[in-house]
Amino acid sequence: MVGKIIFSLVYGILLGIITIPLSKWLAKRRTDDPSKLAPLVKTPIRILIVFAAIVAALGISFTTNTEDPGALREGVRNIILLIPVFSIATVDSLVRKIPNPLLLAMLVIQAVYITVVSIMTESIDEIPKAIIGFFLGMVVCFIPSLLKIPMGAGDIKYNGVIGLCIGAAGYFESMILMAVFVVIAFVYLKISKKGGMKTLIPMGPFISLGMVIAMCFPLSVLFSSSGLI
Repeated sequence: MVGKIIFSLVYGILLGIITIPLSKWLAKRRTDDPSKLAPLVKTPIRILIVFAAIVAALGISFTTNTEDPGALREGVRNIILLIPVFSIATVDSLVRKIPNPLLLAMLVIQAVYITVVSIMTESIDEIPKAIIGFFLGMVVCFIPSLLKIPMGAGDIKYNGVIGLCIGAAGYFESMILMAVFVVIAFVYLKISKKGGMKTLIPMGPFISLGMVIAMCFPLSVLFSSSGLI
C-alpha cells in the first residue's frame, strides 16, 4: 500500500513535469500563434496537470494486481502509456491537433507489450485482440462522418490506436465514458452561455480520460469478479 502510494506520487509528479515541456514543444511545432501556448505558463494549469498525472498513476497502481504476472505486465504497460496519453490530451486542448509521434510512441509501447506477453505465455492471443481493437476503433470513427458530424483525422487515428492498445471491450468502454464527458461539457457550455452543441471542442482530453478510466476499471474484469459473466 505505502509502496504504491510513494511510487504513484513520484511517477505522477515526474509525468506532470515531463508533460508540460513536451506538450509545449509539440504544440509549438503545430501553431504559429504563441498565445495558444499561454495556458502552459499559468501556475494553476501546471498544478492541474501534475495533480491529474498523480491521480492517474494512483488509479493504475491501485487497480493493478501485482500478484498476478499477467495483470502486472498490463499495469506496467498502462503506466508507461500515460506518458504519450497525457501529452496528447494537453497538445490537443491547446492547438486541436494530435501529434503523430505520440501515436507512434503508443504503437511502440503496445508492440513491446505484445512481444513480451507472447514470449512469456508462449501464445499469440494478444495479436488478434489488438488487430480487432484497431479496426473497430477506425470503423466506429466513420459513423459520425456518415451522420455529417466532422471528426478530425487525428481523432480517428487516436481511436484506432486506443483500440489496438486496450482491445475491443476496453475501447467501447472508453468511448462510452468519452461520450458522457462530452455531454457534460456541452451542458456546462450551455448553462454558462459560453457555447452550445455546435461549439467545437478538442476531443483529445475526453478520449484520453475515457481511456485512462477504462485501463483502471475494465468492465470485463469488474463483471467477471462480480460473477455477472
